[in-house]
Amino acid sequence: MKHTGIFVLSLIFAAGCSSVVSDEPDGYLRIELDVDSEVSEISSKGSDPAAFTLEILRDGRVVRTVSPVGSTLAPIALEAGAYTLSAYSEAFAAPAFDKPVYGGSASATVASGAETRASVACVQTNAGVRIGYTDNFKANRTGYSTTVRQIQGALAFAGADAGRTGYFFADEATFVVSADDLNYEYTMRLEAQKIYNVTIDDAYRPSGGLAVSITVTTETAEEAVGIVIPSGKVDYSETVGTVPVAANVLVGNYTGWSASGTTYAGSGVWVSMQFPSDTYAGASGGNHLLFKGTGSWFTVSGLDTSLAPADLALSFGCCTPEQNFDVQKFSVSVSRDGGTTFEPLVIPADARGSNRKWARIEIVGGIPKTDNLAIRFDCLASECLLDDIVLRTAN
Repeated sequence: MKHTGIFVLSLIFAAGCSSVVSDEPDGYLRIELDVDSEVSEISSKGSDPAAFTLEILRDGRVVRTVSPVGSTLAPIALEAGAYTLSAYSEAFAAPAFDKPVYGGSASATVASGAETRASVACVQTNAGVRIGYTDNFKANRTGYSTTVRQIQGALAFAGADAGRTGYFFADEATFVVSADDLNYEYTMRLEAQKIYNVTIDDAYRPSGGLAVSITVTTETAEEAVGIVIPSGKVDYSETVGTVPVAANVLVGNYTGWSASGTTYAGSGVWVSMQFPSDTYAGASGGNHLLFKGTGSWFTVSGLDTSLAPADLALSFGCCTPEQNFDVQKFSVSVSRDGGTTFEPLVIPADARGSNRKWARIEIVGGIPKTDNLAIRFDCLASECLLDDIVLRTAN
């Protein structure tokens, strides 16, 4: 470790610089600054001890401020007593680019007729952040930027500022990544004396006196942080399981579902092998859902479509008693809040050939992007069949 030099600064001020009255002779303040600047991430003020501000406090009140400390100081006369010494390179009131700041404090007691020595060690008091993107992320996204937000303010790493180092308080910070028309948030706590290299990826961080030395250490530990943004692609498919049921089973008692991470519920609906799906491309056959009577319903909930990069397409196999599927005998609706309120979807006209009971219905548009989507199917006839429920990002 190399140092740029030690500056011994001294200056004498008139007695009585404190408002505390004392008959004892004054002590004196002698300042020494030892600054280490062998680090690339350092501001000009951080590397120049003469630019520092020194505050001398007594009982929580500033009794003397030396700003800037300068290169030539005379001893400072102080009344005997306890003091707090605070040194800092510059003020830091809000996040800023290229502004590492350094500071520290120490306690000292000035005694009449005796020299008391104290040392104020100054370190970087804020945290640095750099933002980068993987080639995979750049290939998948046409437009992107990142904003880092704290209570005290925010910095946008975009345009000419995209490659700069931003400095923030040692506190919680929220990274808001904007990619195309989507926003993704990631929260973490920043620590002082660290520079976080954040990489964003896509799935798809005299006789009596006081001698004070201020040492500024500008070393910063660098820490790599990876933020992986979900691609948002939706790929949900439910074929009602692969093991045929021996007898009809109420959906509330059935556990053989083919999809995971979702919740199923219903009333008057059974898992059945009565009339396996056929006649449409991709029909899985085997188990299907049997709606027994008008008013029976079935819901799928827990679907996350919030980051979908395109519109969503819902398709399913369905059969009603008529030879030609009747859209008046079946309804589909969606919920943005997990099932509290539902909005109906428009089912397109049946495009099957004649005498085919099963139809594959596809609905594109009207499906919301939310983190808790629910889909509800309602039977409006004496009997309906449902199979091969698919929700995917539309091409």
